[in-house]
Amino acid sequence: MSAVLPLAGPHVGFPFSPQLRDNQPENPGQYLSRAGQKRKTHDDDSDDEMVSSPEATSLTFTAPTHEYTVSPTHTHNRPYASLAKRARTEIIGRPLPLSRQLETLDPRALKAIICQLADKHRYLADEISNMAPAPTVHSSLEILTRYSDRISAAFPYKCDTAGDYAYLRVRPQVSEFLDAVSDYTPHFLPPREQQVGNCLQFLDGVTALVHKLPEWNTEGNNMLKHTAYDELSRAWALVVREALKRANGIVLEYGGWRDKIAKHNEAAGGRLVRAAQTVEEGLGGNPRVSFFR
Repeated sequence: MSAVLPLAGPHVGFPFSPQLRDNQPENPGQYLSRAGQKRKTHDDDSDDEMVSSPEATSLTFTAPTHEYTVSPTHTHNRPYASLAKRARTEIIGRPLPLSRQLETLDPRALKAIICQLADKHRYLADEISNMAPAPTVHSSLEILTRYSDRISAAFPYKCDTAGDYAYLRVRPQVSEFLDAVSDYTPHFLPPREQQVGNCLQFLDGVTALVHKLPEWNTEGNNMLKHTAYDELSRAWALVVREALKRANGIVLEYGGWRDKIAKHNEAAGGRLVRAAQTVEEGLGGNPRVSFFR
């Protein structure tokens, strides 16, 4: 015959197995220690949360030779909930910082704003001029080249580029270009510019740009271009005289400026004759021999 043995052991029989029932004390509550729980109300949270007391955080069942620990499952710990709510700030509209606002401006608009400020507050003009880096020959010629390119882009399609209609179409761009030439040229003349080489390089570049202006069929339309040649001729003569004061003008001869000025005068139709004559008078007939006597 087979017999069915009663289940025993702490895992299954507790607290109903016959083996353990005989050994149980009259007060089984001594094996059960339950931590008291208290309610805590947060200032900014409407829900009450059960927080375990510091004395006990688990339930412990004690049986002969065996101990079981059961973690509480109804305790909610959210230490950052109230802090997150306190950290929230209301988002409202506000203006851009000045540096960000200036980023959105194109160079023309930014230039207009600065000029308006300088006109309104005259003391700012000198401060801005002192703070801004001085333009170089290369950067100045780049700007003048852009003005010259605008003239070419403004010509009407399929028409006589020397006619009156073409002149009327491009006259605003021509005036803008020649105004820039009149402003930039004195910056590279002595005594403002002490390096004669920079003066000569600038005049060489700007004169080549003026050559690109067309000769209009109507003589009156050429007045702006001829006036520019007259100003450049006087500028060339000033720089040549200054170069002749330094080492007998050796920079003019060995830099090839005698030939360059002569070619510019020819391209200008003889309107740079004053500059060409100043070079010839200063260097003489055979300057290479006179320098090394």
